[in-house]
Amino acid sequence: MAQRKKLEEERAQRQQARGWTSWLWGSADPDVPNQDAGFGVPMTEEQRRQLYDILDYDEKSAIAASLETPRDAVKLRVAAELRKGSFALKSHPRGAASDIISMVFESFCADFIQRSDNFEASVSLKGLSVFDGTTKNTLHPQIVQVKNPITKHVRPGKHTESDEPFFYLKLESNPLDQRADTALIARMRHMEIIYHRGYVEAIAKFLRPPESQLESVEALLVSKITCFPLS
Repeated sequence: MAQRKKLEEERAQRQQARGWTSWLWGSADPDVPNQDAGFGVPMTEEQRRQLYDILDYDEKSAIAASLETPRDAVKLRVAAELRKGSFALKSHPRGAASDIISMVFESFCADFIQRSDNFEASVSLKGLSVFDGTTKNTLHPQIVQVKNPITKHVRPGKHTESDEPFFYLKLESNPLDQRADTALIARMRHMEIIYHRGYVEAIAKFLRPPESQLESVEALLVSKITCFPLS
């Protein structure tokens, strides 16, 4: 490259000198040899092959390497988010609906990323709360809650919530940092659970079928076991 730059500078100087000569004499000097014909004319295939052999250069491999997709290039990404949802068990004593137990969750996210030779799948849940509806005037209506981490230097009157999700699960196949063939990451923040037998018995009673249908359920189970005997 240095030799080529030097030859190009010399060629520019000669062209400038020939330009002045042509302007004075009305024609170019035919006796001036073209010393840089090797750079001024196209190379033949034989010359190109000899040059590549000397430089140990493979043109096809270089083109393939330049077109190769980097490992971190994303081919497909699918993301979904449910900002808020709830689930409740309800009873209907004398037509008046009431909650036995109710659950509220916030920001349920699912993410999938596909790359050329790996993929990532993750799910996260930012918040979770469970409320008891069986005990009237209870001091602890919320029986399950997520504990926020204790943070220092919080201004008086300011309540901060952690941006870290309550639950996080991530599965990676052939991670980019090559720390393993498969990686599984799971994190969960602290929870506070208040237990008493009232709502446990209410849930069990809700899930128990009526006595009038117990015989039908038992007959169904017996028929299933008979149809699929153990070998």
